[in-house]
Amino acid sequence: MTNQVWLITAATGGFGYELAKYALEKGDFVIATSRNLAKIEEKFARETDNFLPFELKFDSDMRQNFDKLIAATKNKFGRIDNLVNNAGYGLLGIVEEVAEKSLREQFEVNVFAPFFLTQSALKIMRPQAKKDGGSAEKIVARVFNLSSIGGFRTSGASTPYCMTKFAISAFSEGLNLDLNQFGIKAVNVMPTGFRTEFLGESLKADEGEIADYDELRKNTVEKFKEYNGKQPGNPATFAPVMFEISRLDNPPEYLFMGSSAFKNAEAKIEAVRKDMQNTREFAGEAMDFADNTGSAFDKPMGK
Repeated sequence: MTNQVWLITAATGGFGYELAKYALEKGDFVIATSRNLAKIEEKFARETDNFLPFELKFDSDMRQNFDKLIAATKNKFGRIDNLVNNAGYGLLGIVEEVAEKSLREQFEVNVFAPFFLTQSALKIMRPQAKKDGGSAEKIVARVFNLSSIGGFRTSGASTPYCMTKFAISAFSEGLNLDLNQFGIKAVNVMPTGFRTEFLGESLKADEGEIADYDELRKNTVEKFKEYNGKQPGNPATFAPVMFEISRLDNPPEYLFMGSSAFKNAEAKIEAVRKDMQNTREFAGEAMDFADNTGSAFDKPMGK
């Protein structure tokens, strides 16, 4: 199949909009979701032969909404080649100050929604991949999970958001353990510093109440907001990269995006390596039984 089918959540702005627009320009088929149907139709058009707008709300009927979306997708295009879990928002806050309600809402949208949508989508994608002859050596479909560099390392006053993105990174790794046999690849997308709405309308912050954190709050939360519109990353470069990966025989499991993402990841890896070197003598093999035969976790990732 030359043309592919994309299901993209939150497709009316930022990365989602750029990708949906680019895929359509390339002749692919797109299902684009938003919380407001009129907004999708304003950005793109009403339903056409290669485009399906769909109003998708993450409310108490979330799972039923996802099932309806997948049913509409199957009826329209019959398949999903690329599921893009793009919807989400950022919650800033210092751990001691974050409200329980805010944290639960953050996980509901950033973690539970993509998890359950993927469950629904796999009801099409798994049988489809088997029919297409997918295998570990032949990737025939992809799940793109929009994590963040915050899903690899945590920055100041962004712990709630980073917790959800760490969960998405783990979700991607787990999906690959499940789906490798069918030729479905989960790509953990980890961008940083792009000029999208993320630091604007997609960012929330719990109000601080503890005076001891006033200086930390000033140096983190306020600077995040001042940084909006000054990020180095160009959102227009996102879609061509994603499109290219959708055509690769062996797409990456980890996709860092933007120079800062690579720098931050390299710094984190080096810090972890140093701690391992400094503690291995007393916290490594010295802690094992003499007759141990290895661990189930010794198996290489992705296998």
